[in-house]
Amino acid sequence: MNIIYDMSNDGIMRLKFKDNIVDSFQDDTKQILDKYVLPILAMNDKFVLTGSLSLKLLGFEPIDKVGDIDVGLLAPFTEEEWITLKNFFGLVSRQSEMYGHSENDYVDKKFDPNAHMWQFYKLWSEPVDNELQKEITFKMDLFNDEILRKKDTIEVYLGDFPIRLIHPSITYSYRMRYALDVRSSVAFKYWERMKAFMDNSKEYYLKIRTLYKMIARVYEHNTAVEGNSEKISKLRALIDRREQYADSFFEKIFEQTIDPFTFILEQEAEKFSAERAAQNQVKSTI
Repeated sequence: MNIIYDMSNDGIMRLKFKDNIVDSFQDDTKQILDKYVLPILAMNDKFVLTGSLSLKLLGFEPIDKVGDIDVGLLAPFTEEEWITLKNFFGLVSRQSEMYGHSENDYVDKKFDPNAHMWQFYKLWSEPVDNELQKEITFKMDLFNDEILRKKDTIEVYLGDFPIRLIHPSITYSYRMRYALDVRSSVAFKYWERMKAFMDNSKEYYLKIRTLYKMIARVYEHNTAVEGNSEKISKLRALIDRREQYADSFFEKIFEQTIDPFTFILEQEAEKFSAERAAQNQVKSTI
């Protein structure tokens, strides 16, 4: 996990990324994070970081090179916000079919409030030495097809700024959706990824349970600071109930070597065999 507990000056607990987490990324990705991603997330509280970058920051996937940046919305995105985002960072909003074209092929388009997503693009050069330069490309997809629920987000501080990230289960559920939709050209790619993921899913479930416990502890501490005894009682009951659900899940999935349905059938068969053996033993002694 890449997050730790942090305490503000007024005694409020919060989750915080470990120090220097941005430095763990490759140089190009680090520059993209510093110049664009983190400032963009900080400038608008509607923005939620989704996709592979959110998984890498939380510690669910290895920190390495990142491609397109995926961002979701907690509320509708306006034309005024679209213009502000473009002008402030010098971004171009582009057509979805233009991936892989040169910068000259990108034509800024008008704001469409009903768009599936808005795509933003920025290309710049950085010196490698006195003679050579390298091109760095920033690509961001801002998804508009569904508004995210606040309960499905996780707030983690990076320094003094809160970063909102989508819950890992939501990102993986989208990948599974792609894997199950054979109308898509990427169905097989995601099927392979999700099959490998589910075949080795225990690490994910251990991490997600740890993350939930950290979030629960933050809520419990901050509710105690408020001093609302009724709210504390309800929160603790909710935490206990969810822990029971988690215990039941782990017992069914990871303490058994076969699926739950087959496990129940085999338990019934063993019980029947034991009863028959006991009956036969009783008959032999008569």
